[in-house]
Amino acid sequence: MNPLTSLARRSIATAALSGVVTLLSAGGAPSGNSAPGAKAALEEIYILRSIRERREPVAGWCSSSKTGFEPFATDAERFYSFWSLRVRPDGRVVETKHRRAAELRACFGATSEPARQNFYAEIKLGSLSFRGSGECLALKIDFPEAGLFPVRCQLVLSGLPAPYIGGS
Repeated sequence: MNPLTSLARRSIATAALSGVVTLLSAGGAPSGNSAPGAKAALEEIYILRSIRERREPVAGWCSSSKTGFEPFATDAERFYSFWSLRVRPDGRVVETKHRRAAELRACFGATSEPARQNFYAEIKLGSLSFRGSGECLALKIDFPEAGLFPVRCQLVLSGLPAPYIGGS
């Protein structure tokens, strides 16, 4: 494999496996009619790299009663660790696996569109534990080479403790 292909593989893999988590604090966001000096929105923004980890699935953990959809017959349950990054002042990433910051246990299932999958997750981020339901969309198949495919996943979060907000 030539160096350019190797660089493209690393770049796509990193882009496909990176995630951004934003948690909002309830009551901190000013409205359009706020008085001067009102508190600004409190946000916690994390930019983390995810890495899929091999673990044995637990029988029944991906049940449709928990996830709201029928999980894949095989490989439905997946585990990911999330790692903080180190960056230079110009924004260039110099370390992609600095400290373990979170973990995610997920279930995936088919939809009527082959490129789209149902997605359910339970997440631990520091001292927070919460859930999310949503979907993943494969943006391309076998890109930039066979066996690789960038995806975009979205979750509506729930089960967040006060003062965080997100879904029901």
